[in-house]
This record gives sequence, C-alpha cells and structure tokens, in this order.
Amino acid sequence: MIVNSSLTVYHKDFDEGKRLETWTRYNFGTKNIPKVWWHGGKGSSTNKGYENANDVKVRIPYDINQNLDIKIFKIGDILVQGHLDFDIKTTRDLLNYEIYNITSITNNVTGINKHIHLEGK
Repeated sequence: MIVNSSLTVYHKDFDEGKRLETWTRYNFGTKNIPKVWWHGGKGSSTNKGYENANDVKVRIPYDINQNLDIKIFKIGDILVQGHLDFDIKTTRDLLNYEIYNITSITNNVTGINKHIHLEGK
C-alpha cells in the first residue's frame, strides 16, 4: 500500500471527578503513527455533495506499522494529519490545524493489503 503521510491521534476521555473531557495523544513509540495513506480533507471535493466535501479517509497498513491495534481507536477521537509533538487540554489547542473526528472504524484484514480504515469529518 502506498503511504503519503503520518498521523497523530488524540483520544477523548471523560474525567468523572472534574466533570471534564480529557485528551490523550496516542502513544505509538514516537506518539504518532508514522506511515498512513491520507485521502481527502477540508474542501477537497464537492463531487459527493457539500455534506461529504470535508470527509477524510485514512488507511493504516499493518505490515509497515508494527504493534498496531484497532482497539486503540474510538468514534470521536481526533485525527490530525502529520506529526504533532504536543499534548492538548482542549480541542481549542488545535485551532491552527485541520482536525477530524473519527466517524467510522473498519478492520480490513482480508486480501494482501491488511489495514485499518478510518473515516472522519
């Protein structure tokens, strides 16, 4: 599978004691996923209508991303293209970046290109 980018993922949790959302950057050794195929993005295409114009699709190949586990992804987690090297307290910390919330997670483990397929808006 061809790869064209890297990926930073922020997991959303909820701190019951403080009654606040918390965000944790996924730890993949270097705290990002180094080799992904990234397609789409903000305003990339209106061929599918305005509702889907900002969608993003990310495929993460198992064979070149060792120790990858689909269980780490959750609906609502934030995807950011590229390598970000900082943690966040709120989504406002990412105002200067294009962010996408995971809306779909698929484990494609048949065929020769086994990968995790994420979609986001």
